[in-house]
Amino acid sequence: ETIKIWDIKTGECLNTLEEHKYSVNSVTISPDGKYIISGSSDKTIKIWDIKTAECLNSLEGHSSQVISVTISPDGKYIVSGDGNYDNAGTIKIWDIKTGECLKTLEGHTSSVNTVTISPDGKYIVSGSDDKTIKIWDIKTAECLKTLEGHSYYVNSVTISPDGKYIISGSEDN
Repeated sequence: ETIKIWDIKTGECLNTLEEHKYSVNSVTISPDGKYIISGSSDKTIKIWDIKTAECLNSLEGHSSQVISVTISPDGKYIVSGDGNYDNAGTIKIWDIKTGECLKTLEGHTSSVNTVTISPDGKYIVSGSDDKTIKIWDIKTAECLKTLEGHSYYVNSVTISPDGKYIISGSEDN
């Protein structure tokens, strides 16, 4: 239910943000360092001013808990993943300035645990409880590839800085 902002040098807690109704599952910072984006089990995404700790916008549209959030390298878009055990997870692309949901990506058969965006801003990579990783075209919202190989939930994905590799983490030992 809370987000804390810490000073990396002193370890001091500078601020606590408390507007989510349920647990905060994911946080990220905008590339310019001005905003915090948070995703929560209350099905919302919140945009916060990092200096004033003010909640600037609350984005609603997910039908399940928001498990993962990320922001595009140019700072224009938020990408979020949702889900629970009973339904197929979705990915949403949001305009950070207007708060409008621009696209909904469907294709995973279970919760979307992790989302990331390629360094060039062209692709979204997602990992799911359905044991797959999907690569999406951010402009067309088309699933370009499904990567299979994990035998259990995919909890984490990242992309190398040069955009050549996807690294994934799973509960499959």
